[in-house]
Amino acid sequence: MHELSVVTNLLKILDKVKEEKNAVSFLSINLTVNPYSCIDEENINFIFRSMTAGQPLYKNSRICIKRGNDPASREFILENVEIEVAVHNQ
Repeated sequence: MHELSVVTNLLKILDKVKEEKNAVSFLSINLTVNPYSCIDEENINFIFRSMTAGQPLYKNSRICIKRGNDPASREFILENVEIEVAVHNQ
C-alpha cells in the first residue's frame, strides 16, 4: 500500500495546481520515480482511480511513470501535468 501515501501526497499537489491554474480537468500526470522505488504504474493508477472515483476533475486522467537514473533522487518527482482550463469571457 505504499502507492496510497504517494497518491495522497500527489493529490495535495494537484489540488494546488487546480487552484493556481483554474484547472477543470487533469489529463496526464507525469512522474519520474527513483530507479529503486517500488512504485508500479499499474498499482498507482488503480489506487488513484479508487481515490478519485466520482470526481469529474480526474475522470480522464492517467498517471504515467518514467524511471529516473539517479538512485539518490527523491522517490517521485512530478515532472508535469496536462490540464484543461476554464476560459472566462469578459
